[in-house]
Amino acid sequence: MRTRVIGLTLVMVLAFGVMSLAADLPAGYKVLNGYNPGDFVSKKAPSEFKMAIIVKGVAEWFSRLEEGVTRFAKDYGVDAKVQFPATTDAASQLEIIDSLLTQNYDAIIVVPNDSSALEESLGNALANGIVVIGHEASNLKNCLYDTEAFQAAQYGQSMADALAKATGGKGTYAIMVGYTTSITHMEYAKHEYEYMKKQYPDLVLLNDELPTCESQESTTTAYEQAKQVLKSNPNLAGFICHCSTDAGGIAQAAEEMGLKGKIKIVAAGVPSSYAKQLKDGAIYSVTTWDPGLSGYVACLTAYNILTGVPVGQGSDLSGKGAAPGYESVELVVGDNNCLIGNAPCIGTAENVDSLF
Repeated sequence: MRTRVIGLTLVMVLAFGVMSLAADLPAGYKVLNGYNPGDFVSKKAPSEFKMAIIVKGVAEWFSRLEEGVTRFAKDYGVDAKVQFPATTDAASQLEIIDSLLTQNYDAIIVVPNDSSALEESLGNALANGIVVIGHEASNLKNCLYDTEAFQAAQYGQSMADALAKATGGKGTYAIMVGYTTSITHMEYAKHEYEYMKKQYPDLVLLNDELPTCESQESTTTAYEQAKQVLKSNPNLAGFICHCSTDAGGIAQAAEEMGLKGKIKIVAAGVPSSYAKQLKDGAIYSVTTWDPGLSGYVACLTAYNILTGVPVGQGSDLSGKGAAPGYESVELVVGDNNCLIGNAPCIGTAENVDSLF
């Protein structure tokens, strides 16, 4: 009887511990990698916080993201800076992360080129009490949260709808991504492909191959790849691209081949950087989100964790209006805990002058 009582007591203690843990978790949060955000509350004053934001490259897109990080640092009085890799690959990002582990950082925010290549080092960061936040990284496991402007399906469908509108819903199209290891680019492409098959069956992906090509985050490579595709397929109706540097290269290739405006380019990127091409018809539209807001929101997420503010379903990450579209984020549990806003932005010839 005594053994049964001890056993029952142990079960009750363990059950109570689990319930306590669950009660302490932010709304909707699920522990996936052994770490509870509540364990990362800092004893430092916020003015002592050090945050590093590691981006994919030096494109204008990430300069815009840096603007948001700088604005956040000023608003909240913390040391938050963007780290630009020497090259647009995982090895360069990994070098930065490993260096940060020895520099007393409180938070690392990363926009990975290849999540799987960074997992071990980011796991080391978490084990050492460093807050890790991902962006454009829904498959990153060693993080406390991933932050996104909207659902990948929503973005992909917007791109598909734009291409269908531009082409009249007919013809063959191509899809370019930065890298096939870029999880968000591939998610967008897959959603576009599946959505197009259902909604616009007369729009057909070239060779039924996803993606058609990759730019390696380089305008020059995007130009070279697009030229190869267009030489073999001069009657291509449209081109969707997902890296912020791609559209310029594709547009250049199309113009050189006398196809300017005939190939409908639906792009990602900073709308203002493509203002001229949008207005003269070289590029049809730019479907995007504001990376400045993304940088702000990712930093605020890390700040809230460090200061003990729960971040979960319905949390306001707008920074009192500094980041519109993030007033009530949705928390979706997948490979990680993903915080999703409602902040899409579509640039056209008509509205580009009013956008970032």
